[in-house]
Amino acid sequence: MSDPFAIEPPELSTPRLTLRKLVADDAPGVFAYASDPEVARFTLWAPHPTVEFTRRFIGWLTAPQFLNWAIRETGGGPVFGMVFLHSWQRHHQKAEIAFNLARERWRHGFATEAAKAVLAFAFGRLELNRIEATCMPGNLASRRVLQKLGMNHEGTMRHSHRRHDGFHDMELFAALRGAAAA
Repeated sequence: MSDPFAIEPPELSTPRLTLRKLVADDAPGVFAYASDPEVARFTLWAPHPTVEFTRRFIGWLTAPQFLNWAIRETGGGPVFGMVFLHSWQRHHQKAEIAFNLARERWRHGFATEAAKAVLAFAFGRLELNRIEATCMPGNLASRRVLQKLGMNHEGTMRHSHRRHDGFHDMELFAALRGAAAA
């Protein structure tokens, strides 16, 4: 069972990005990429059918069990992705990180840059000991991001996650405080 986070996601900055709390008004920007079947191919959600569906999805992702950041370029512009922490276990001092981006923003280092900022926050301010991440075996791009973050592959969890089209294997990665990439 996931513990609720007792804080709001603070704004985080990187050289190219501003990460701020995801809000309902971000629904059009999130829908623009979450409705793309190629973006949803390796996520646990199906392509979003409507902006209203996305608005409800954001409502779920902004519950206390998540710390969720909208990804934008520094200086403004539309939201083109998100990065979030979930499955927090206070006693074990661990959580899971996940991210997704609009297809036109792939292969520019944005996922790595955003996730690195959230990892630093999680290991620093939240004082987590362990951060996990999962990706589907065929999601080579996410696997590369996780490796760039200094996360180690710990194995394959067979049929561990269910989505709209059935059960899927997931690759488990993890980083420990003090051992992640700087």
